[in-house]
Amino acid sequence: MASGRGFGLADAEAFRSTAQVFVEHAGRMGPGLAGGPSFGLLKEAAGGGALADTRTQHEAVCAFLDCLKRASGQGATPETYTFVAKCAEYDRYLDEKVVEFRANRREDWPSNAVKSDDNTTIAKVVDEIAGHLRSFSEPAQSYQSLVDYTQARIRSLMPTEIAGMRQEANISLILPFLEKSLPVAGDVAEFGCFRGILSVKLAWMLKALGADKHYYAFDTFHGFEIDDPAGGALGIGSFRDDEFDAFTFLTKWSRILPLTPVKGDATKTCAQLRAPLSFVWLDLDMGVLMDPVLRTIWSKCGPDTIIGIDDVGRPETPTVSPWLDGLLAAGALEMVFDSDRIAPNTFIRFVKKKGELPPA
Repeated sequence: MASGRGFGLADAEAFRSTAQVFVEHAGRMGPGLAGGPSFGLLKEAAGGGALADTRTQHEAVCAFLDCLKRASGQGATPETYTFVAKCAEYDRYLDEKVVEFRANRREDWPSNAVKSDDNTTIAKVVDEIAGHLRSFSEPAQSYQSLVDYTQARIRSLMPTEIAGMRQEANISLILPFLEKSLPVAGDVAEFGCFRGILSVKLAWMLKALGADKHYYAFDTFHGFEIDDPAGGALGIGSFRDDEFDAFTFLTKWSRILPLTPVKGDATKTCAQLRAPLSFVWLDLDMGVLMDPVLRTIWSKCGPDTIIGIDDVGRPETPTVSPWLDGLLAAGALEMVFDSDRIAPNTFIRFVKKKGELPPA
C-alpha cells in the first residue's frame, strides 16, 4: 500500500471473520456499540457483503478501525471484558504508529486514503490487529474474559487477605452471575458451603457493591450424612474437616458481613428461608439432596432468579447431571449458561425457572 492509497485485503474472507467476531461481541457490550454508519458497514461485511473492489475493501477496513476506537470506550460486560480491553490496547498501539510514521488523521482515512512515511508498516499493524481480534471466536477467550473480569473486580473491591483465601468452587464463573442477579429482589443462598470461603467472598462483594441482600450459607458442617445412592465417590463423612471449624469461622464473619451460616441437613433447614431469592448456589453433589432443597425454595425463586449448580457431569458426582437433565427436559428450568461449552471440565450450569416442577 503506497502513500496516498487505500487499504486492500489480501484475504477478504479472513477479514470477514474478524468482522463477524466484532459484530458478535458488539451485541453483548453495554451500553452497546451497534449503530452508526461504521458499524453498519462492518455488519454488512460480516454478513457476506461484497469486498471485491478496492474501494469497498478500504471502506470496510476504515469502518473496522472506527469501531475499534468506539469499542475502546464502551462499558464491558463480564463476557466482553477482555475483548474491550484488547480493543483499547490495539487502538492505542495504532495511534502510536500513526504518530511515529507521521500519518494523516485516522478520521480522514475513509475519504482521503492513508498518507504516511510508511504505509506498509501501518497496513501490517492493522492486519495484526484484525488477526488478534479474530482469535476471540475461540471459546477459551470467553472463559478468559470471565476470569479477567472477576479478578479485576476482586482487586478493586476485596482486601487481599480475603482474596487470598482459597475456595473450592470456581469463583471466576460464579461472581459474574451473582452480579447479574443484583437487580433482582431477594437474598442469596448457598447450599453446601463446606469451609465457607466462597460464602465470605461473595458476602463481601454484596456489601462492597451496596446490595440490599443477605447471604445464607447452608451446610451440615460435619460432612455428608448419607452415601451417594448411585455409588459415587462421595459418602458419609466426605468433606468433613475437623481441623477447620467452618461454622465458627462464618459466625465470626457474620458480625461484619450480611452473612448467616445455617447448620444442619439442608434439605430440612432450607425451609427457614422466608424472603424471595435472587441467586442460589447448589453445591450438594447429589441429586437426591439438591431435589428436595430446590422443591422447598421453589416458591421463593422468581423467573429472574439465577440458580447455579456445581459438579454437573463430574465423574465423582454421577447423580447431579441426570437430575438436572430431567428438570430441563420437563420444562421446569431453562439453561442460561453451560461452562463446559467454553471451558471443558468446569462442570457449572446456571439456570432459571421456566415452568413447574414435575412430581417428585
